[in-house]
Amino acid sequence: MKPTDTLIGIAISGGGSRAALFGAAGLEALAKLQVGPPGHSLLEDLSMISSVSGGSMATSYFASTKPPKDVPVLTATGGFSPEYQTFFEQYKETMNQDYEGPLFWRNMLRLRWFNPAWTAKSLAEHLNNEFLHELTYKEIRERELSRDIPRLLINTTLYNDGRRFVITTLPQDQTQYDLLKDVNRSLGTGSRSKESAQLMREKWASLQSVTPQALNLELCHLRLSAAVAGSMSFPPVIGPITFKVEDKDRYWHVGDGGLSDNMGLESLATVSLNALQKNLARRVLIIAFDSSFPFKIGSDRLDHFPEGFTLFNYDFGRIPGIMEERALAYRTLYFRTMAEQGILPDESRLKFIQLRHIDAVWKDDMSDLPESCKHEEVKLTDPQMVTKRLASVVTRLWIKSDCDRDLVTMAAMKLVEENKSQILNFLQPSPP
Repeated sequence: MKPTDTLIGIAISGGGSRAALFGAAGLEALAKLQVGPPGHSLLEDLSMISSVSGGSMATSYFASTKPPKDVPVLTATGGFSPEYQTFFEQYKETMNQDYEGPLFWRNMLRLRWFNPAWTAKSLAEHLNNEFLHELTYKEIRERELSRDIPRLLINTTLYNDGRRFVITTLPQDQTQYDLLKDVNRSLGTGSRSKESAQLMREKWASLQSVTPQALNLELCHLRLSAAVAGSMSFPPVIGPITFKVEDKDRYWHVGDGGLSDNMGLESLATVSLNALQKNLARRVLIIAFDSSFPFKIGSDRLDHFPEGFTLFNYDFGRIPGIMEERALAYRTLYFRTMAEQGILPDESRLKFIQLRHIDAVWKDDMSDLPESCKHEEVKLTDPQMVTKRLASVVTRLWIKSDCDRDLVTMAAMKLVEENKSQILNFLQPSPP
């Protein structure tokens, strides 16, 4: 990673097609923001993009299809150039497609339906057919080096040992953050025993990301579609994807990155903290597009359902969702406490903006309601109903209606506009 004044990272959460479309619309909205001087698109300054599960469909399309750096994003009047107008139109259209139906039929026709690992293979094949076209990480690395795209981080989980596996071209050492170094700097070491210090080192090491380099996996020939399918491998429906260590009887089984972090945020934060600690960046801005399925929605259903789960209504996401909610609570406490104790950088150096699809603000008179929603059987008559409708968009590899699609798209654009001032204020040139 080259030294920079301000490192900008984007995280796109899991959430099936809802997350893919929300991420695509969010990137389009960010691309319209002019920074400078001279005035240019924020997209041109993007350093890293991290994703998990459904969000990885959005980031992989972006990495494979985005026009090269010599194509301007914006015209002199602030509108999209023809190339980027076409790019974003096709981007959203591709994320809007039904991936579930073709995946089902591919499984049925190839007799793969009874093996979740073969379902993951079918998903990778379908992604290749639609937009990835057998793209390898060698080609991704070439695009990164030429600065056509930001560094790409696809988040998965290793079923072998439970660690977070980030499929990226970044070297292993750049994905590691030495928390204890900053703890010792801020608090000193005198009050801790050797046993306590050793335990902290071991537990922190277990939370650090693992990269292909650390696992002795040959990355150059790895297809991006396999990484994305691994990130989306939600048990027991899909996956895992299996990678073999070259010339060894050793296999790594890779599944859903959302098992521990459904925002794709932890790996991005770790890389960013590493850059700050090593003075590779003076400031970091992280924008997280979070369209995770609200955990409370499942609670509302169970509150009024006498049998809990049955064979026909079993919610596969509920169990990992419970673990994710607890992990999120601990993660929030950790970051808040570390920042307040002066161990982590304050907001002048590390700015985090979370954009949740259910937090978009809608007008009381519903004048901003998409046209596709105005003829729904159940009328959306106030902002609370719109928010509830957004919260109820299910996590599938398709989105049910035009109204749902348009609400998800508009929510991303509204949230960027609502947070435009704090984004641009942070990106003002920092004092020397």
